[in-house]
Amino acid sequence: MHEVVYSRQTILKDIGEEGQYKLANAKVLVVGCGGLGAPVLYYLTAMGIGNIGLCDYDVVSMSNLNRQILFTTADIGRPKAVTAEMRIKALNPNLKTTVYQQPMDKDLSQSIVSEYDIVVDCLDNYETRFILNDACILAGVPLIHAGVEEFYGQLIAIIPGKSPCLRCLFPDGAQDKSQKGLSGIIGPVPGVIGSLQALETAKYLLGMQTADDGFITFDGVNNKMEKVIVEPNLGCDCRFMRLET
Repeated sequence: MHEVVYSRQTILKDIGEEGQYKLANAKVLVVGCGGLGAPVLYYLTAMGIGNIGLCDYDVVSMSNLNRQILFTTADIGRPKAVTAEMRIKALNPNLKTTVYQQPMDKDLSQSIVSEYDIVVDCLDNYETRFILNDACILAGVPLIHAGVEEFYGQLIAIIPGKSPCLRCLFPDGAQDKSQKGLSGIIGPVPGVIGSLQALETAKYLLGMQTADDGFITFDGVNNKMEKVIVEPNLGCDCRFMRLET
């Protein structure tokens, strides 16, 4: 059964049986089970990741369904993390999961991030993203960050001690647009960016080069993808976080 499910992956020279074994033994934390989290969770499971943590305290609403592909109308009002867990376990019944049905705050992030090999940021606000960024820097755990809005998206792999972190990129903090009202999003855009997050996660776990030297930006209006190279900020708080603990 295992050989059939992953046969299209194991024939790739960068994966093989050894790489598939790495994926099967990996532990990945996905924070946010919505627009980005849904494709991330689906593809991580389909690739054969063996252990996934799901963090989300929200419930499914009708307006989620244009992009949050793990849910249906029958799920409206149900907890996202629990429902997402049910869906990915239907895809792989042998998958090990841990559900955190609570907000990702400082205490939770610093208590669980170190238990995982890599963390995927599928959040929708920068206040929580900075909390997660800091916990990953402190623990030395990579973070795959992404954000989407309207027809656009961005992604970067944050490797502690190597790449710029969110505080390097936004030293004065980033504007949280959710405080000003809802922003629009077309469904396929988080599908594109979430798929890239899952790919970057797998590449890291397989020992391949990741997009850790700057932002990958996606323009869905013009179907254009570019990389914006960003150097780490030597004065950033992340340079000193681990030294202070």
